[in-house]
Order: sequence, then structure tokens, then C-alpha cells
Amino acid sequence: LDELGLPSGHFVTALIGFNVGVELGQLAVVVLAFLLVGRFWEHDRYRRYVVIPASSAIALVGLYWAVTRIFF
Repeated sequence: LDELGLPSGHFVTALIGFNVGVELGQLAVVVLAFLLVGRFWEHDRYRRYVVIPASSAIALVGLYWAVTRIFF
């Protein structure tokens, strides 16, 4: 964590602030994603054109990471 430039004298408060910032960033991404696709949630084509391709892309990235970490 020293590489991140956290002040050593205030390590606990800096670490908590860093973690809160990360969580707020994740929350912002989720809210933005919900705003972008939330209005299409109830359309019939939402599952075919959004859910299945996005889930497939996530699965492929996860499979790639697993294979590279196990075998390389």
C-alpha cells in the first residue's frame, strides 16, 4: 500500500478512505449501468440482446483468466 502513496502517519484513516472511495466508485458504476439499461428491463428483447451476450462475455473473460492463472 506504500506504492499508492498513502501517508504512513495516518495509515488507518487513509486505508479506510481508500476503501470507501473504491466502494463509491463501484456503486457509481452500478447506478450508471442501471440507468442505462433500467428502462429496457421489461422489454422482451432485453434478455436476448443484453443479458445473454453480457453474461457470455463475463464467462469468457473469467474462463480466460482461470486458464491463464492455472496453466501459465
